[in-house]
Amino acid sequence: MDGHDSISDGALIKAAQQGDRDAAACLYHRHVDRVHRVCYRIVLDGSQVTDCVQEVWLKVFRNLDRFECEKSFAGWLNRVAANTAIDYYRRWRKQGRYVGIEEVPSEALPTENSQGAQSLDDAATQERIRQALQEITVNQRTAFVLRYYEDMSPAQIAQVLGCRVGTVRTHVRRGLLALRAKLAVKPIAKGAER
Repeated sequence: MDGHDSISDGALIKAAQQGDRDAAACLYHRHVDRVHRVCYRIVLDGSQVTDCVQEVWLKVFRNLDRFECEKSFAGWLNRVAANTAIDYYRRWRKQGRYVGIEEVPSEALPTENSQGAQSLDDAATQERIRQALQEITVNQRTAFVLRYYEDMSPAQIAQVLGCRVGTVRTHVRRGLLALRAKLAVKPIAKGAER
């Protein structure tokens, strides 16, 4: 695997398609953190994310022979990860299992906003963000995660999710509005302080 570290994804994919297990392992190690981040932020349950990530990599390696090397591997991988995580979350939820907010660690949240402004290091704020993320729809959360955590454009997210750019913008906008409403600090009414 050491000899593969400086090789492009395209070359590693071609080698893996021809049966080179070291090339496949290098692809895995190069991109496993990305897959884990995407799955974790959509599924929102640390105990389930490992199974979801494994499911993603099974799909990737089963279908690697169909991947066209001139396309973006990262984009394709994000699509597989996001769709698998959405399906996994829906199946998991149908079974009656719900995420307890105490199970969502703070690393599921960004350390800074998309403009690179101040860090969100206040524990109470992070707890409120975790609760708010849990309460928005899976489509809104997925679009939000890909846009603000993975820094993908609406066009890239549309390719990942297999929908229109306008639909992505709607999901992101509704997710943002819902998060803002859930995170809004409610002013204390006069006389309520007593």
